[in-house]
Amino acid sequence: MKSDTVQVNSVHRQAVDRPAAQLDIEAVADDGTIEAVSVKNARGFAVGVQWHPEYWVKSDSPSRKIFAAFGDAARAHKASRERLQAAE
Repeated sequence: MKSDTVQVNSVHRQAVDRPAAQLDIEAVADDGTIEAVSVKNARGFAVGVQWHPEYWVKSDSPSRKIFAAFGDAARAHKASRERLQAAE
């Protein structure tokens, strides 16, 4: 999901000031607001965004990619659990 600029619709009154050491900053607004983070070495899907990509999932490529990645991760997690249950 690499891009230099993504239009976001952040309408929050709160934001991350100092991210925890295990977070990577993925996106920052022009005013310095952290807009997206991911968890370093996460075993699964671990992304947080400050805006609402669900508003634009049908019309915005980066928003679609976030939801596609989440869906892929959910399906992979389910398949992994099913394999473990079948092995028991």
